[in-house]
Order: sequence, then C-alpha cells, then structure tokens
Amino acid sequence: MKQSSRMNPSVILTSLIVLLAPLAAGAKPPDDSLPLTAFVDVTVIPAYGDRHHDHQTVLVQGDRIIAAGPAPKIRAPRGARLLGRPGQILAPGLVDMHVHIFEPKDGVLFLANGVTTVRNMAGRPDTDALAARIAGGDAPGPRIYSSGPIIDGPSEPTTLDVAAEIRKRVDATADHPYIAAKLYEHLAPDVFAMAVGVARRRGLQVYAHVPLGMSVRDVLALRIDSIEHLTGFDRTLAPSSHSDWDQERWTAIDDSLVAPLARDVATSRVWNTATLVTWLAAERGFADIDAAEHAPLYRFATPRLRKHWRDLYDQERQEHDPARAWQLAQRGHAARLAVVRALHEAGAGLLIGTDAPQPFLYPGYSLHDELAFHVDAGIPVRDVLRADTIDAARFLRQEREFGLIAVGARADLLLLDGNPETGLETLRSPAGVMAAGRWYDALALRRMQDEVAKKNAE
Repeated sequence: MKQSSRMNPSVILTSLIVLLAPLAAGAKPPDDSLPLTAFVDVTVIPAYGDRHHDHQTVLVQGDRIIAAGPAPKIRAPRGARLLGRPGQILAPGLVDMHVHIFEPKDGVLFLANGVTTVRNMAGRPDTDALAARIAGGDAPGPRIYSSGPIIDGPSEPTTLDVAAEIRKRVDATADHPYIAAKLYEHLAPDVFAMAVGVARRRGLQVYAHVPLGMSVRDVLALRIDSIEHLTGFDRTLAPSSHSDWDQERWTAIDDSLVAPLARDVATSRVWNTATLVTWLAAERGFADIDAAEHAPLYRFATPRLRKHWRDLYDQERQEHDPARAWQLAQRGHAARLAVVRALHEAGAGLLIGTDAPQPFLYPGYSLHDELAFHVDAGIPVRDVLRADTIDAARFLRQEREFGLIAVGARADLLLLDGNPETGLETLRSPAGVMAAGRWYDALALRRMQDEVAKKNAE
C-alpha cells in the first residue's frame, strides 16, 4: 500500500542523517576499477526541504555514492576527479514524471536541464532500446522507468471481445519488464475495473486517464496509482457544462466542488500528475504557429517531430479556432492552479510531469515551467522540489535509489551555483550534472545540445 504524500519531517531527517554518516576517513573504494569522483567542500542538500550541510565532501564510485560527510573527515583518494568548490551546492537530480522519450537526442536535453530520472508513459521498442543504452553508459540520458504501451478500448462499436483483448494486453505488459499498465480513455467501466484487477495480480502499478464513461471518484474507488493530466476533473467540477471540449469545461468549474474532491483524492491515496504546461503549450503555439516555429528552442525539434506538430496544428484548425483555444486555455489555467493548490492543501500526492514532447514542449526545458506553475499555485518551493524528487522516488518504490543524497543511492546529482530552494532559476543552468555517476559539466552540455541542433538542421 502506498504511503500518503506527506511524511513526518523528523523521520525523514533522522533517516538521512543515518544514511549520510560518512565511511571511515580515507576508506578504500569498494572497486578500484571504477572511476572515482569527489565533490569537495560543497554544501549538500540531502533532500529538498531538509537541513543543508555546509563544507561536505561526497565520494562517488561507478554509479553510487560511497561516502559523504564533513570535508575534514572525508579525504578524496589519489587519482579521484575533484569537483566543486566552497559555496557551490550539491543537490538531488530532478525528475520528470510524465514523458514520452524515444528520440536519443532527448536524453541530452533532459540532462542539460538537470533531469536525471523520467517516468516514460508509453512503452515502445525504441524507448526500450534507448533505456538499455543509457543504463549501459552507451548514450547520455536520464534513468527511464517505463509503463507498458497505452491500453485503450475502441471508440466505436465493435464485435471484438474487448475484455479478453484488454486482459491479454495487461498480461503482455506484465510479461515485459515494465513497471505499470497505462489505461486510457475509451475503456468501459467494467473493462477498466477488470484491467486494474489483472494489473494488481501481476504486480503492476496502474497509471490512467479517467475514462469518458467514468467519474474521478469511480476511478479513485479502484485505488489506482496515478491519474494523469487531471483528466476527468473538469467533468466532475463543471457538472452544468454541456460542452464536450475539455478546454471549455475548465472555464466553467464550480469552485465549491474543488475542496471536497481534493479531500476525496487525498483519502484514496491516488497520486496526480497535473502536467499544467501541457494544457498551455500546444494552444499557445497553434495560436501563433510562425512564432512557435521560430522560437529558439525549436532547433531541438527533430524533422519528424516538426512534421507531427504541424499535422496536429492542421487537425486543430479543423476542430477549433486556435486563437479561441488559446484564450480558453489561459482561463482554464487559473482553474487548474486552484485544483492543484487544493490537492496540496488536502495532502494528496502530487507528481511533477510535462508530457514532453507534445507540441512545443521540449524535454527538460518544460519541466522548469511546470515547477514554476506549481509555485504559482501557491505551493512552497521546497514542497514542489520534494514532490519532484523524493516523493517521485517513493511513488516508484525507489526511495533509497534516487531523489536524495545518501550513501548507497544512485549518483544523480546537480552541482549548482545557487540555492534552488530560494530561487528555481538556478536549476535552469547547472554548473554540472551527474547522472548515474557519469559527469557532464556545463560546457559539455552546451556542446552536446549544439550537436543536437546541428543534426536536426542537417
């Protein structure tokens, strides 16, 4: 059973103090054949929201943190690569909890923005291959935790035995080393419930869009793991709206219904990935497509992605006026911020994700916008950063693996020139990023991004 989104701070701090207890000064590394890195005399943030530790040295060997403690007590072994300086901050790497990663170049963009872990939301062969290359050190990128392929029902009547087919797909997901079943919008209520049951019996988490034939509370009752994009919230919160367009419904929510629904979500222990940036990026880009295609970050979109975005733009123009869609998206944004604020106040679990690379959402870059939107919702910066790191790890049942700086944890680290808990902007330009023990300084990251842009131009 998942824990609630909040944990006693004293318990967290005590456990981190134990984990950060240094090995014996000058202890011999466990495997001399692996590269050794020492971050010397830096300020360590063990986990966002916890007390900072000044003048610390952290030793990394291979992909693991092997020692951490006061600089006078931790000596860097001879031959170790020395990084950091007094005043710099060593912090946990960031996490994007809703992405679709399949382009190799996306790994570079994530790392350049300090993202060292992602939750991929639709398994596919090229993603699986990329994840293996990253894990093996053959490609730069974040650690990928992936659901299986999207499992959806038919949108039109069919003679197919839908229940049998969905059961087959859930079983196929469990037979592959995926961590979750991803359930979608056209599943009938009975089939959705059946799929959740099969997934649970097979040891899978369940991530979902709220089906069109179900309410948010229907899905909460099944105790799935996460609801994506606040799907279904607009139907529950705008019962008087007769529109079939979610952007329109979000402008008509009944404010009095928000807090009760947030309390029900918290009670259910179902987590939520709002992807606030997703609701805005496409509509903003489609409202002025020329400006969107001349924006500086557009150089990072591959030709295949550019064509896909253009196709979606052409489709959007057939269904809605892009200018009006952008106006509605902005109005609905205020309502979504209110929902996120209510979820936080109720103690519901929040995950930070972006849905990159949906139209004009760039891997890594869009996460900083999403973090800022959660702050705009009224959530303290420290709480937002905890949600993005240690809470993400707890959700994935990896709380000792990432999201914190502790002996034995994966070496996913950011070297920063400022304190992110007092200013998120410093996260946009890290002095360096370590992902699973592999180090990339700011210059290397810029060069890698330039190479991505160059290949796209070619």
